[in-house]
Amino acid sequence: MDPDASPFVHDLTETKDGEARVVRYRFALREAAEQLMDVDTAYASGGLFVAPPSTWLVRPDAVPAGSFRFHVTTEAPERFVAGTHPSVDGAADTYEAPAATLDDTSFAAFGPAHVQAVESGASRVLLASAPEGLSLSDAEVLAWGRFAVDAIAGYLRRPFPVARSLVVLVRGKAGPTRGETLGEGGPAVLVRAGDGVTAATTRDDWVMTHELIHVVMPSLAHEHVWLSEGIPSYVEPVARVRLGTLRRETMWHDLVEGMPQGLPEAGDEGLERTHTWGRTYWGGALFCLMADVRIREKTANAHSFDDVVRAVVATGADVESNWEIGRVLDVGDAATGTRVLHDLYAAMALAPGTVDLPATWRSLGVIVHDGHDGHDGNVTFDETAPLAAVRRGIETR
Repeated sequence: MDPDASPFVHDLTETKDGEARVVRYRFALREAAEQLMDVDTAYASGGLFVAPPSTWLVRPDAVPAGSFRFHVTTEAPERFVAGTHPSVDGAADTYEAPAATLDDTSFAAFGPAHVQAVESGASRVLLASAPEGLSLSDAEVLAWGRFAVDAIAGYLRRPFPVARSLVVLVRGKAGPTRGETLGEGGPAVLVRAGDGVTAATTRDDWVMTHELIHVVMPSLAHEHVWLSEGIPSYVEPVARVRLGTLRRETMWHDLVEGMPQGLPEAGDEGLERTHTWGRTYWGGALFCLMADVRIREKTANAHSFDDVVRAVVATGADVESNWEIGRVLDVGDAATGTRVLHDLYAAMALAPGTVDLPATWRSLGVIVHDGHDGHDGNVTFDETAPLAAVRRGIETR
């Protein structure tokens, strides 16, 4: 059990039933959620209590081999939803996963959640929204989820590839929308909607799309977090532009404004060893942008970073899969017939290699106006630029 959760265990008793040990206890989930307010342990918002099974399941110190299984019953209107996989035998309200995942299980929630599903081929993304605190109807929550799933499916040119995923949607604290994805035992996303989220803004919101891209990609070790975060940070706006929920001018403006935060500063040791916020998110996205541009240059737009992501997904990997970074590079370069990923990895991850961003934007034909010419910060495009065709390829579905 999570050490932070242990004070909320009460009346624990242990008896024997033949060879089996029977443990009974009560867990004060409401108290834990309201006091801890930690998304990784227990979190309360809008009538829901979000806590992974690793928070409230008492378990042996030595985790056994095989799988663990649990059954949850609730009384209406209360519900239980979990990212943990439903039991393979189809038993109602029963879940199971490898015992090795017990310490890091995926999100689950208790309370009168409104549960809907976005279907994509044979896959289902469950949306469990809090009954209070959100300025969105069920239909608007469903539309938000549909935008995200359709953007990813369009980018991948196939239905959403993970059979079952859970998104728990609650109101967050003051500030922007935040998301987090967990994958052990089954994929789940927690989205904490910012104060400004309305039906009008969900079409433009990036968080759910970003987090569901995490769901479809394999997990990497901590030192490679720059790529784990860089891929969703780069792919998300591209996917939404192609779907039509984001203007291409907005995407390029945001990339021009944001990418300098991903450049190395004094003392930088490369993306593998420099884990600042800017180098993790924007530095990872910069790696993906440069990979996309160089792959398209070398192959005359016949291949792209799209092929890298699609090839990784085609292996059947997802957030539950733990990969070495070399496997991503190998699969991606094989899919494009180049060495771009390996070369960039050596230049940007193992060393603090920099990028001439102004020259990159000029080559792509992206012009952000400073307002002095009457455009007031707008973006225009130079279709005569050397890599204008590459830029159009990035934008086009």
